[in-house]
Amino acid sequence: MKKTLFTFSLLAFVLCFASAEINFSFYNKLYEDSAISQHWDNYPGTYDSKTKSDFPGIINRMYFEVFSDRLDAMIKADVKLDDDDDSPLETEHYYLSGRIKDWYLEFRPIEPVTLSLHTGIFSDGSYLPVYDNNINAGNIGSDGFTVTVRPIKDLRIALTTPFGMKSNNWSNTYGEANFLNGEEEKFENKNFDVGLGTIYGSELFQVGFSIQDIADNDERQIGAYISLPSLFGVSDALTVGAGFAHSESFRTVVGDGDTISVGHIEGDVVYKNLFSAYGTMDFKKASLSAEIAYNLNDDSTEARYDLYTAASLSFGLTEKMTASVTGKLLADLGYKSGEKNENGLFGGFALNYDVNARHSVGAEFNIAICGKDWAIALPLYWKYHFDK
Repeated sequence: MKKTLFTFSLLAFVLCFASAEINFSFYNKLYEDSAISQHWDNYPGTYDSKTKSDFPGIINRMYFEVFSDRLDAMIKADVKLDDDDDSPLETEHYYLSGRIKDWYLEFRPIEPVTLSLHTGIFSDGSYLPVYDNNINAGNIGSDGFTVTVRPIKDLRIALTTPFGMKSNNWSNTYGEANFLNGEEEKFENKNFDVGLGTIYGSELFQVGFSIQDIADNDERQIGAYISLPSLFGVSDALTVGAGFAHSESFRTVVGDGDTISVGHIEGDVVYKNLFSAYGTMDFKKASLSAEIAYNLNDDSTEARYDLYTAASLSFGLTEKMTASVTGKLLADLGYKSGEKNENGLFGGFALNYDVNARHSVGAEFNIAICGKDWAIALPLYWKYHFDK
């Protein structure tokens, strides 16, 4: 897959520079954000409890995205320096590893039609600004192949078929391949997976609707979202959004393994019916964001947490320095059998400084508490970025 992605990126680069008008964005970010110290009240293994410190690992991320009249593409890749902290040997072993974190390719053969690979196309109302991710039910695209049509300027209609893209060989296992005739018992996905969705937007509102895995009674998911920038003209600084998702199987909110976490304290809302909402207020020197995701089937023993809510306040200290304070809560509200999960509390404070137009640095303090367990992280970063 690495060779394929390199080819995609090179092709995008060449074609875009050959076109009449191009824009691109690039950044290189050197950072660490893992826990440096954490405590288990009931440590798995030979200890009743344990407090542990660890080298957090250093990641260098490169991101490149290019736009043109016919072709858009993006690639995000990481290189990580870390230690094997679970090694039974007395000497820690350090290693380098890499991954393709994300990518997409979009091609417009004619103006109203877009053909895309590995593209997430989300309704604005499905975005959670503090979480900094979208709810998976708001996606009218997929990790596979998508055809999007714009019959009029503000309307998008998408038909997508999801499938995984494995490294070095074609997908041929359940969870990766999308079988056209999966009626045999050895295949769990007995129907060809296909999704359909639409997004319509104007200056006053945007609405989106999606049906994922239409033919699969066990996996089908429906999402409906609305976003109201300026709240129908009440205030240009205010944006609110809300949505509802129904799934035939249990899902997590963002669905890509990106959980709310600091160290070993992590979690996500698991749902079959999910209500979500957010609001943002942007002022000249400050901004406020708040959000909620609530599992309406709170009696489910499958759901570790039923409620996620968070708020963040950002404000300018100087012309180049900003600060932010963030709080998050994961709560188990409606258990009816088994042991109640401890609520997770997450807090953070961050400082960001723009050295100049292309360089910025930042530092954070993050803490999480769940019962008698806790974890602390001190994220740091340096970022170089430019746009054209």
